[in-house]
Amino acid sequence: MPLYIKDDRIDELARRYQTAIKATSKTEAVKKALQRALAEQNAQLSLADMVADFARALRVKGEVEAGLPADKQFRDSLYD
Repeated sequence: MPLYIKDDRIDELARRYQTAIKATSKTEAVKKALQRALAEQNAQLSLADMVADFARALRVKGEVEAGLPADKQFRDSLYD
């Protein structure tokens, strides 16, 4: 299926990119640009992955050291 570029600004960008990467055609330049953009997009962590990583790191930082009880007596001692 053909892709028609109807916007002159996009056509100019495609031509400039073609020249920059020394592609043989605008089609090849657009193909490489889209492949690169998709690879970058796929390499990014999803929001769910970022939240999960943050939660894991927070859990590790928030772990109470062994031997330090956090019971009522300990909490009451903080107000003495």
